[in-house]
Amino acid sequence: MVAELKLLKKAKLFWDIDGTLLRTNGAAALPFAKAVSEYAGVEVVIDRKKLSGFTDYEIAISLLGSIGITANLKDITLILQNYAEKLPAALNSGVVKKIGHIEKVLETLLRITKIELAVGTGNFLPGAKIKLNHVGLMNYFNDDNLFCASESYWSRDLIINNAKNSLTSDQVGIVIGDSPKDILSAKACGLKNIAVTTGGHSYNELGEYKPDLILREEWQVEDLINGMNSLV
Repeated sequence: MVAELKLLKKAKLFWDIDGTLLRTNGAAALPFAKAVSEYAGVEVVIDRKKLSGFTDYEIAISLLGSIGITANLKDITLILQNYAEKLPAALNSGVVKKIGHIEKVLETLLRITKIELAVGTGNFLPGAKIKLNHVGLMNYFNDDNLFCASESYWSRDLIINNAKNSLTSDQVGIVIGDSPKDILSAKACGLKNIAVTTGGHSYNELGEYKPDLILREEWQVEDLINGMNSLV
């Protein structure tokens, strides 16, 4: 039986994608690196651990900077459009999986009237939709609640602040993610945050950034609800 949810206010949950809702196991990194390499004319390789939590725009800026190239945001958008075109085939040929019991979690949360589901991710919007559709999770989120990387919101802080602006006066915003960047951006924007150890960072690594709550890898929906009770 799902733990009873007793919230003083309504809650809007902003979910990260990679490492939180799903794992692409490197399948998305390959077309991303290829798109950047095609733009640069030089082969680049993505260090997934080093760039964990970076937005797609920040990853492209970092990769290009490592080979001495400075690109404007419009050029990076073109790179990301190329990446999005290559992404479906890469996901189909890779091993992409939903994390843990995440679909059961989302199904349960949808039935709780005080909770609104949203995405707060560093993914470029087309890429975010492709990934969510690939694992059958897109139907849990309305398009208006997809807060993704763009030329206007190219950094994680800008994305999360944009997400914060969508809150109604009676909602508490909670960022859920697997990287230190998720924790830091939530704090910078004055939102609550829940860290999960389902990505590339351990419990101890995430704990150094003092999130409001950490859920261990095999967490259940009851753990999330009890944690939300403690936050709001």
